Amino acid sequence: MDGSKNGGKLGAVCFDTVRRSHSVLAPITRRYFRSETRGMARIPHEQCVLVTHHDGGVLPINGICFGVEWYDHFRFGRPLFVLSHDFIHALFEPFTDLLPRSGVVRADRATMDRVLEAGHSVLVFPGAARESFRPYGDRRLIDLGGRTGFVRQAMRHRVPVVPFVSAGAHETLFVLRRGARFARWLGFRKVVRSGDVLPICLGLPWGIWALPVLPQLPLPSKITTEVLEPIELAGDPDDEAAVARGFELVLSRMKSALVRLYAERRYPILG
Repeated sequence: MDGSKNGGKLGAVCFDTVRRSHSVLAPITRRYFRSETRGMARIPHEQCVLVTHHDGGVLPINGICFGVEWYDHFRFGRPLFVLSHDFIHALFEPFTDLLPRSGVVRADRATMDRVLEAGHSVLVFPGAARESFRPYGDRRLIDLGGRTGFVRQAMRHRVPVVPFVSAGAHETLFVLRRGARFARWLGFRKVVRSGDVLPICLGLPWGIWALPVLPQLPLPSKITTEVLEPIELAGDPDDEAAVARGFELVLSRMKSALVRLYAERRYPILG
């Protein structure tokens, strides 16, 4: 089945493809990142909108760790669709053909509508580059980029929002400066849809660099994730006040949980 107007595809997740990916990713998340996920039993049996913050540069390490745990928990019997930036869908064809079979689809409203109308759950990272490249000192601070679209969609499709937070993914590389002013001065957003930052990063393999699209080797930071209680957001998706209240409710619970998770950490990277 064809996807959004942007050319995305939404078909059935191929569990054989997911199993092969899982066999590669699971040892990495468990041994390299020492991934620990709490609260999976809080995920409802019915479909839901999962929402989390975007950490650690272009690689959503916390999302990868959660995806591994999702398929462990549901034993490959329940697909998870993940909304992702247009950029990764414009890479070389064998890779982009693999994405929809793995449940990775373009991040736009039309695609999200298709996922939810088909009865599936979807994971969103509203914060995008603004949140992913926040400075290391702000790793405990999240704002989801102020983007409320997931709240409207949850209201429109009458499905619960399930937030989760992770501590440690923002220690897989060190963002020194977000570079928002520089990105605006260069008109970077005219080139890249979410290009509202041009960060200066410190990490592997480049040392210090300022091109966020360069591939990175994430540092072996321990990732601790906690799934929070589902939130039912009743209201009219066209009511701006109701959407704002729903967004603030979700964000406030995520902020509190993230501060608590980071309070448990004794050392950066080591956990």
